[in-house]
Amino acid sequence: MKPLRLIIGIILFICLTGFYPAIPAFAVVPEVNKEISLPRDSLNHLDSLVYNNRVSNNPLAIQYAKKALTIARLMNSDEALVIAYKSIGIAYLLDQKDSSYFYFNMALKLAEKGHFLNWKIHILYNLAILHKASYNYEAAITLLDSLIRLAETVRNYQVISNAYNTLGNVNIDIHKYAEARRMYDSALSIASKHSLYKQMGVAISNLARFQENTRKSISLQKEALNYLEKEKGTEEEIANIFINMGNRYKNPDSALFYYKSALNLALKANLPILLFGACNNMAYSYLDKKDIQMAESCLKDKAIPDAIKLQDNDWLSSLYDTYADVCVAKGDYKKALEMQKKSLKSRIADNQQKASEQVRLLAAQLDLKNKELIIQNEEKKLIIQQNRLERVEFWLTISVLLVIASIFVIFGLRQLNRVKLHKAQNESARRLIEMEESEKGRTARELHDLTGQLVLGISGTIENIDFPEQEIKDQIRDKINDLGSSIRRISHRMNRAMIEHFTFSELINGMVNDVKKLSGMSVQLEIPEVFPDLPNELVLHFYRITQELLTNASKYARDSVIKIRIITENDKLALYYSDDGPGFFPDEKRKSSMGLMNIFERVKLINGKAFVKSAPGKGTSWEIFFPIVKKYVVNN
Repeated sequence: MKPLRLIIGIILFICLTGFYPAIPAFAVVPEVNKEISLPRDSLNHLDSLVYNNRVSNNPLAIQYAKKALTIARLMNSDEALVIAYKSIGIAYLLDQKDSSYFYFNMALKLAEKGHFLNWKIHILYNLAILHKASYNYEAAITLLDSLIRLAETVRNYQVISNAYNTLGNVNIDIHKYAEARRMYDSALSIASKHSLYKQMGVAISNLARFQENTRKSISLQKEALNYLEKEKGTEEEIANIFINMGNRYKNPDSALFYYKSALNLALKANLPILLFGACNNMAYSYLDKKDIQMAESCLKDKAIPDAIKLQDNDWLSSLYDTYADVCVAKGDYKKALEMQKKSLKSRIADNQQKASEQVRLLAAQLDLKNKELIIQNEEKKLIIQQNRLERVEFWLTISVLLVIASIFVIFGLRQLNRVKLHKAQNESARRLIEMEESEKGRTARELHDLTGQLVLGISGTIENIDFPEQEIKDQIRDKINDLGSSIRRISHRMNRAMIEHFTFSELINGMVNDVKKLSGMSVQLEIPEVFPDLPNELVLHFYRITQELLTNASKYARDSVIKIRIITENDKLALYYSDDGPGFFPDEKRKSSMGLMNIFERVKLINGKAFVKSAPGKGTSWEIFFPIVKKYVVNN
């Protein structure tokens, strides 16, 4: 029966290939050994076609994957099914992550059953990508660590380097930048040792993001390009690097050169996401050159129509927002307001789409976990029934030992509970602060979007009002635009992602200037011009603490003189704050004030120390010290 199925599979494949010209049909092969290898060769060929088309033509990739599954079922081979399930999982990875998760798990079970180690490594990698997509970073890291150990046993250095690059991306998502940099460095080390040019290029490009010096960053990006150009199928990575290089240049002509290079590559390789990114950035570069016509053409002639066609609401929102800025530059405020409304509508649609996709993926993961738990519970019941007598004898034997050991166990548990409690408190504080940062980021985005619409609406209204003097009209419009710009800058500094793009001095000076401008408070700031290279986490917490101090001052000490002095001394960053406001009792206030609790929790998270002195009628002073931990440096 098995040879008969094999022959039927070959005939079916020959018939089906007529519908897919890209897949060559097979000629008649008289030898038995070649006849047996044909389905496996075709299966590998289909798997390759799925991978190559997964981004540029996902519907076609799905068709190839389904065809591979049909052939694998006819072959009656576990390994063939593993390949087919993996292929269909890759095809569904882009838009149907719950289905992708289902097929990868089916492939994993068969791979473990048949001890197909090489396939298991690839399946674990894709499962890690899915867990990353569902924000289950702990599971993603566990899977990547496991596949690295497995890949080391078979010396699959390509997968090992890819896994380290992905671990770096995961650590970037959870804001562990030093660990991310270490992972990218490991990926580069392995790739360099084994001449894996694609992995070398990806790792170097990732490391370039940590370079604050523009010249050094671009030099690394060019080095990455040299390696990527030696490999086929690296168009997506190369286009990404071109966009990153363009972002580094302040000169619009230089930036446009790289954005156009990325655009040409995206068109050639059919990479719509990179096309949208290139067009969006090109529009801003043309605005910098005052070439409004070209800026508008980048958006309305290609990017926006393609995004509508693909129903990519994420990029549509960004493109409409950019188009609104172009309309403002043209003076067409009515159309700018229309674009802002479209941007907001697209953003809402994208959030709903992603939320639905996230729920389906989590549901699939939960369903699989529940099935595994049911199987495990049934197995446990069977084991309990079979070994009941043995367990009774065992417990009778060790009962005396348990009584003696109970004292030591209780003591150990107490110590362990203390450690767990301390760890739980720190973790709870970290989660609360992460939630606060996420909420501030969301508020910042909403403030940015609403401010843009409001300013545009007011500007449009003023534009339609007849003033006795044009100069007065221009002054009012300029003041409104200045107000909008100020609020946008504030929203940028509320967003954690935007904070990381400013230097330490720029952040503090910008915040103090905004407070003075908007509240009228008297703030005296003393801050050095040059600072050592500070970790992003320390900068974020320092910024939020300073922000909290100024917020409290605006509530309770608005009419006082506020002094802030920031210095570095003996590998420490010190903040000295004082005001001559009404003061308070610190011990009482600390228990009831969320602001004070926030300051002390943030200081604790980065191993700092905070001291507050205050009394009613005697003002308030703070002394806060942060240890400076040097950033991880990659040896080039």
